[in-house]
Amino acid sequence: MTKTLDQYISLNNYFNVTNSTNLANDLTNLEIHENHRMISFDIRDFYVNITINETINTIKTKLLQNNIHITFQMLSLLKLIFSQNYFMFQQKIHQPAQGISMGSPISSLIAEIFLQHYEDANIKQLLDMKSIALYVRYVDDILVIYDTTKINLHTINIYINKIHNNIKLNPTYKKHNSIAFLDLAITRRHTKL
Repeated sequence: MTKTLDQYISLNNYFNVTNSTNLANDLTNLEIHENHRMISFDIRDFYVNITINETINTIKTKLLQNNIHITFQMLSLLKLIFSQNYFMFQQKIHQPAQGISMGSPISSLIAEIFLQHYEDANIKQLLDMKSIALYVRYVDDILVIYDTTKINLHTINIYINKIHNNIKLNPTYKKHNSIAFLDLAITRRHTKL
């Protein structure tokens, strides 16, 4: 199912970072000024907080936009997969009351579809307004570089945590002009990272 779904749904990946090496290269070429600040976020309990019905509706919309003739069959299979959403932890089998199981072959694609829909609807406008100079994400870890003359940290934190009832982000603030993201220590040196 994952391969078929991936084949029919084109994800834009605007905000995704593929690995820390590419991110490090991009960051060293990024022009920043004295009003730019860094913050990272981690999505709290991400997989169990993905809303299945909302994600299925997003998938349905994307399939219909692409005129996929097997939309009904694919949605029926997805509903069946999600109704059998089990995982094992500490030798016990669990079925979450909501969300999707980590480790399931389809979970990472479903999570990506859910997050890209969330980002397209809400994050893109902050970039368009130039309040945020950079927004990149690797799975559920997010790095933001923002302009303090246009938006403040408190506003970002409130905005980003009000976008979706199930998605809450834990901020990590920079210390001594440095912030950890993925396996990088990103340090600011005047107008360069």
